[in-house]
Amino acid sequence: MATISAVLRFRKALTLIQRRYPFTLAFGPADTREACIASAQKVYDRLNMRTRDDLVQFETLALIALMGNGKTINQEKAKELVKVFRPDRQGNLTMLDFLKSVDAVYKEFRLLLASIDNSSQIDRAFENIINIIFYIVVGAVTLSQLGV
Repeated sequence: MATISAVLRFRKALTLIQRRYPFTLAFGPADTREACIASAQKVYDRLNMRTRDDLVQFETLALIALMGNGKTINQEKAKELVKVFRPDRQGNLTMLDFLKSVDAVYKEFRLLLASIDNSSQIDRAFENIINIIFYIVVGAVTLSQLGV
């Protein structure tokens, strides 16, 4: 059973992924797939600024998983980052792999939104059917009480 706080968190997450900047303002716009890819390329370029080779070290991305003290890494976040970005055995990430990973997350966002929209349409159709059946039953009971 869903709690009120779970429903509120879900609604907040839903509003976040429907925005023009679902990843963050620093990432850039991602309201369309093309805009998302362009923003991901800019982020990759910023991550690659210091090395200027064609690879970004996964350790650079792993900094996201630092705990509040800035010294220890949250292992769960690090594992999730590895699942999302899939660096090679040397810990390198090419631009193509980075873009594929971001695109996969973007597709999941859009699939979730489409699924929610489909479920909403099915719920509305089901509600309309139930309403029609209810009004027919109420009408029949009313007519039977009136002696028709």
